[in-house]
Amino acid sequence: MEKFRVGIIGTGFGAKVHAPMMDYHEGFEVVALSSVSRGNTEEAKKASGIENIYTDWRKMLDQEDLDVVVVASAVHLHKEMVAAAFEKGVHVVCEKPMALNIDETEEMITERDKSGKFGLINHEFRFLPARTKVKEILDSGKLGRILHVRYQCSFASYTGLISKPRGWLGQEDKGGGMLGAIGSHMTDALHWWMDSTFKEVFAQLPIHVPTQTDEHGNTEHRTADDAFQIIGSLENGATVTLELLSAALQTEHTWRLEIFGTDGTLVMLDDNKVLLSAGNSALEEVELAADLEAPSTMPQIAARYYNGFQRALDALHETLLSGTKHPYLADFGHGHSTQKVLDAVRTSAREGRKVEVK
Repeated sequence: MEKFRVGIIGTGFGAKVHAPMMDYHEGFEVVALSSVSRGNTEEAKKASGIENIYTDWRKMLDQEDLDVVVVASAVHLHKEMVAAAFEKGVHVVCEKPMALNIDETEEMITERDKSGKFGLINHEFRFLPARTKVKEILDSGKLGRILHVRYQCSFASYTGLISKPRGWLGQEDKGGGMLGAIGSHMTDALHWWMDSTFKEVFAQLPIHVPTQTDEHGNTEHRTADDAFQIIGSLENGATVTLELLSAALQTEHTWRLEIFGTDGTLVMLDDNKVLLSAGNSALEEVELAADLEAPSTMPQIAARYYNGFQRALDALHETLLSGTKHPYLADFGHGHSTQKVLDAVRTSAREGRKVEVK
């Protein structure tokens, strides 16, 4: 199988998940990894399994012969790094959310178009068997006209929020917050499943745990949301409620999706179970594609993502070989559509009013 040479920017998710996942895939070779803030190279080597570590991402772009660059840095750095990668004539896979705002996403799309290369967003959750089954059912029309979608996510992370710093994820000006981290996934999934985009939103962005103080008395002040509640509607007429809470002590289901149509109802639980009813019949579980089992030698943190990520990498490899984007991959156009929603949600929360997504 033809291998594509990959360089990764970022020693957090990039080193711990992207690097092992891509290096274990027979279609990719991770040839270099770069920190963003000149972090500990030994820690990066240990986390990623990659020996060739840079402390300057621009040097990596200049000195390595790459086919693909993965941008897995803090959100406020995405635009600059993506533009530099496109200038080198390579394909780009950018972590979500795509950027800080739609002005930046528009600039990134311009750079992509000038390069003639693929610009893709890493929405690997699209490839989970439960989520692809939801897509198949909706595309089949079995639910009829969709009336309402209720999508909820709860993380039992209260203890972590009060005991550990959030770093840049807790800072609004750096693109932190759960709206960007998870709301971007939820928005992208809704747009993809429904083949429609948000028309308007009314939202709040609480910070349930605004500060955290460590054992030395140092206090982290957080400006980015750790929860969100969004009411909205799609262009196709369906109404939507999206909700995330990260400050839960315990939760029965991390993810719960309910889609109500004129001809049936669909429920997805924790991204691993789909139930379907026709008309007024009882919900019945739908068979899903078998889960993929990660190699036993893969680091545990990366292995947790294997079921969806491996399928996404298969689609990426197919795309690079054929020159035609796999239909399930998210690209910069999808990222831009999601960014419009994130921007509108922030405006709504700040001004306390319904906002049109445009």
